[in-house]
Amino acid sequence: MDVGDDSAFYDQWHHEVSKLVVESTEVSGRGAYVNPALRDQRRDHERAITWTGLSRPLLQEHRDDRRKAYELAENRAVQIEYLEWHVEKKNDKISRVTFTTETPEYWNLLAELHPEVVLGLYQRYVSTDVTHKDLFPENDTYFPKNKWNTTHGIMHYVMRINSMKDLLGVSQEIEPSQHAHDGFDALPYSRATGADARINFDIWAMSRQGLQVSADNPPGLYMLGWDDSGWTKPNGDPVDDYWNVDRGVRGGALRVTYEVPEGAGFQVGDILIGGRPIEFGGHIAEHITMSAHVVSGAAE
Repeated sequence: MDVGDDSAFYDQWHHEVSKLVVESTEVSGRGAYVNPALRDQRRDHERAITWTGLSRPLLQEHRDDRRKAYELAENRAVQIEYLEWHVEKKNDKISRVTFTTETPEYWNLLAELHPEVVLGLYQRYVSTDVTHKDLFPENDTYFPKNKWNTTHGIMHYVMRINSMKDLLGVSQEIEPSQHAHDGFDALPYSRATGADARINFDIWAMSRQGLQVSADNPPGLYMLGWDDSGWTKPNGDPVDDYWNVDRGVRGGALRVTYEVPEGAGFQVGDILIGGRPIEFGGHIAEHITMSAHVVSGAAE
């Protein structure tokens, strides 16, 4: 927890999230997507809706030039799969990549109620050089797109459609009359992201079975896991575990850094994936499994 149990933050955060979900939406068939704060919800089933962290539209648009897709994906403005990252380099090679799934709404509220906590978290996770003025440049109002969350580091989402509002908004979308065939079908959703199509498809499938569906508690986006099988050190040996969960837990990570320990004699940029060196953060993001968690049950 970022603040003590006696803070007003928790009640206000509950209220902010609840405002984003109506009591009940008949998203498909006989079921509904519901707000468990406003109506009883059974937990007969738990489900992790999953997708991968690299932009699906970029991979589709540049299917014959994958390197171009990875290069373009380094821009936070196109990191649209609810996963954003920041790359650090030494001697022109990647030394560390930091990934986050934290929503701007959480940080805006935390900054409003506990600005000193926000400063401390930035100093702990991003840089000891962060100052209050960097984060609160005008009238003590938090500036999410400060340099330590853009050019100089990363703390939470800045891409415009990565947010709690968008996650819960897409969860309440009503299925069109022409049903989707799978999570990669272009029909279910106007945006071509892998995440939104997957969320739509899975929730609609559950709702068509007559189930009530809601976000699990606490709602959010998480790094469910990652797959570095086949990755090799410069000498050809399999890589060790270089994944560090800074916030959250394994199986539900909010902030992860990928970094080779000092003394190993090489950096992240020397690691080979399929025989090719890691040049971009997207090379790693493609191997991260993202998730949103829901529960479902028969209507009471």
